Amino acid sequence: MDLHLLNKEQKIAVEHQKGPLLVLSGAGTGKTRVLTSRFVYIVKKLNIDFHKIIAVTFTNKAANEIKERVNKELQNHVDTPWIGTFHSIFAKFLRKHSSLVKLKNNFNILDTDDQKKLLKQVIEFCKIDNEINEGIYLNEIQNLKDQKILSHEKLKISKYSSLENLSQIYELYQERLLEINGVDFGDILLHSYQILSNNKDIRDSYMSYIEHILIDEFQDTNLIQYDLVKLLLNDNKNLFCVGDDDQSIYAWRGAKIENIINFPDEFNCPVVRLTKNYRSNPAILEAASSIISNNKNRLGKELISFNDTIPQQKLNLKSFYSQEEESLWIADNVSRKFNENNSFGVLVRLTAQMRSIEDKFIKFALPYEIIGGPRFFERKEIKDVLSYLKLANSHQDDLAFERIINLPKRGIGEQSLKIIVENARSNKISFFDSLDNLVKFNQIGPSLLSKVQPFIEIIKKIKDLINKTTLEDIGIFILEESGYIKMLEDEKNKLKKIENESRIDNLKELVNALSEFENLDEFLEHVGLVNENQKKTHNNSIKLMTLHAAKGLEFDHVYLPGWEEGVFPSSRALEQNSSKSLEEERRLAYVGITRAKYDLNLSYATSRFTYGINNYSLPSRFLSEISNIEKNDTKFIENDYQINKDKMKSSNKMELSPGKKRMMEFLNKHKK
Repeated sequence: MDLHLLNKEQKIAVEHQKGPLLVLSGAGTGKTRVLTSRFVYIVKKLNIDFHKIIAVTFTNKAANEIKERVNKELQNHVDTPWIGTFHSIFAKFLRKHSSLVKLKNNFNILDTDDQKKLLKQVIEFCKIDNEINEGIYLNEIQNLKDQKILSHEKLKISKYSSLENLSQIYELYQERLLEINGVDFGDILLHSYQILSNNKDIRDSYMSYIEHILIDEFQDTNLIQYDLVKLLLNDNKNLFCVGDDDQSIYAWRGAKIENIINFPDEFNCPVVRLTKNYRSNPAILEAASSIISNNKNRLGKELISFNDTIPQQKLNLKSFYSQEEESLWIADNVSRKFNENNSFGVLVRLTAQMRSIEDKFIKFALPYEIIGGPRFFERKEIKDVLSYLKLANSHQDDLAFERIINLPKRGIGEQSLKIIVENARSNKISFFDSLDNLVKFNQIGPSLLSKVQPFIEIIKKIKDLINKTTLEDIGIFILEESGYIKMLEDEKNKLKKIENESRIDNLKELVNALSEFENLDEFLEHVGLVNENQKKTHNNSIKLMTLHAAKGLEFDHVYLPGWEEGVFPSSRALEQNSSKSLEEERRLAYVGITRAKYDLNLSYATSRFTYGINNYSLPSRFLSEISNIEKNDTKFIENDYQINKDKMKSSNKMELSPGKKRMMEFLNKHKK
């Protein structure tokens, strides 16, 4: 093992003898090297059998990387169940002790689809008739399990969630899982926690056997993950945690930053700070440090650039009149720099920002791919609304009909759909015409009639509007009159509600896209060509993603558009008006900046086009926190701030046309 390849701080961490240790590993400071070196050091220098070491990661990719590096160092095949994700490690544990939670050791781990099917059965059995689908209940149940709340703890369930019937459904769902000898992902950790908590002999045997525990990305641990680890600690408390509190960005997913913040006090242990950054130039690190230093809830460290091979460049800050102008500049700038040897990342706060950028990349014939999700026109909510447009445009589009006939839910079941389809096939007509005829000739019962009539009317109304008004106005009509936006806004599950806010943003951006076309045929042709373009691949494509998806990645050239109040920090964070939510946004900014090696491009638009209205934007407060922005740049940030503040005041007094007024009312109604 070549300890001489480690820097001073890395070596101190790796050579730690015993007891707990927190390694604060800043972006680009070699955290994986430290973790694997620590594993090898424990085996080689501390003479501990590698079977007695647990190394926990958050992804299979990270686990495999650690295994590969360890095998290379030890020149041996390390075949141990104790290197992996939380779920993979504790699934093996659970199989060994399954009888203690009334399971057989050959239990099945249900995937998400199977979980939903099982929940659907439970909901039908309970005779619960509401608009809440099984996916919502499933998310809420998984959240309860992450909080260590059991199905019989009715009081805790009611305090945690306002979702009706959740307690009853959760209890029956768990009973059904036992009946079929199955577990879901939440059960793997919850059952393991129960076994270790309730069986001292088992807990003691593992505590005496396991000598060292290593945890990667410690800042991302949730309540049950951390508590499980602590149950396995013996008196030596050999717990080695590597993480970065400044990169804790998954609170919405249950991660608890308190785990890492409180760790030194909880264990009364030393903290090793890895501050030598091997990725970025000094200007980038200075920008990142100056922003994150405004957070109060952090342990604190300052990164130092340690890569002499990186070109030294100053930050590039751009101000644009609109998001279209901003996207055009990004595409043009990338096209000038693009080559096979350099990597490019465009990181956005909101998925809705991608549409305009994607459009410009296509026009410039630039190869790109979306990381962590589908492209704009492939997103579920976008395809749903497009189906309304397609069906109105052509009643022959049976695929569009099937997609939206019960979306939002209208209570049209499989049997009703079967009647419509069979009638269509026997008369050789489309599904929509079939339904229309069934209604016209009174061939369906009053119950189904009341459900389908509003759907027929809205499709015919959209068709009527196609040649009478703008596409953007039609888009707004669909979102409002179909009940689609209301469906997203009425979501009760906490996690789904956050996701739906992003979906609503995407739908607003769809309306923006519609405003750029004269007629529907032209727009639908554009969508078809974009989707066809998406099938093409390229070895060195530009990576377009959200800031959340960018964690752990790095690029030679990084573009961070949309640094405006309400975009970044997000309107949701601003509305919450809490230091906690604003600090998480600031950590996102830190993550975004530290993805760049030497070329960092920040930008903002002074106006954003939404529902036919130019909404003036204020530059993000985060820009004023960057200490090494050029004075001239600071000046135009201040100018844009004051100018747009005045414009925002005057725009409230503007006389609007009836169409624009309707759009403004809709925008205000659905403003986050």
